[in-house]
Amino acid sequence: MLPASGRWSADSDSTRISCNRGEKLNRSEKEQRVEALSGALAQARLLCLADFQGLNVEEISALRRSLRASKAEIHVVKNTLAKRAIRGTPLQDLEPYLAGPTAIAYTSMDPVEPAKALVRFAKDNPKLKLKAGFLEGKVLSADGIEDLSKLPAREVLLASLLGTLKSPPTALVNALSGILRKLLWALRAIEESKGKTAGD
Repeated sequence: MLPASGRWSADSDSTRISCNRGEKLNRSEKEQRVEALSGALAQARLLCLADFQGLNVEEISALRRSLRASKAEIHVVKNTLAKRAIRGTPLQDLEPYLAGPTAIAYTSMDPVEPAKALVRFAKDNPKLKLKAGFLEGKVLSADGIEDLSKLPAREVLLASLLGTLKSPPTALVNALSGILRKLLWALRAIEESKGKTAGD
């Protein structure tokens, strides 16, 4: 069942984004929420939309902790306000996905770790359904978010690179080639996912 409150994270009064279920807002409050959401999303490198219906309070708290550990935020939003927040921006391509219960997860940091956290949680908790994402100016399908989650995290890439720098030149070349092959494969899968989304 849905939690009594749709609010997933603690917002300060001046930058509050999340909405409580059934919450009534006056015009000024709506404008403040739209402005706060617009400002937050403008800084996002990755944005993901998800349907959270059916998650209980404990599951929501677990997801929030996982995303915070990945340096990401998640908020429950009113679709009407979210549409206003993204109107006139590249994010407006996500408008068709703003239907039904909507939570927005986003990060201004490395996009891979939050994608991993969302995909991992959705596999363990099928009630969380990924709708779409937005990365590098392009809409991602749910499959595209999963493809992104398969990329190695920035820290893993750096550790691998530092390790190979201490190896003989041949080992370094082979290691870098392997990393690039994996990266290109994942990027190709994401690009194909974008193409499918655009064609829908």
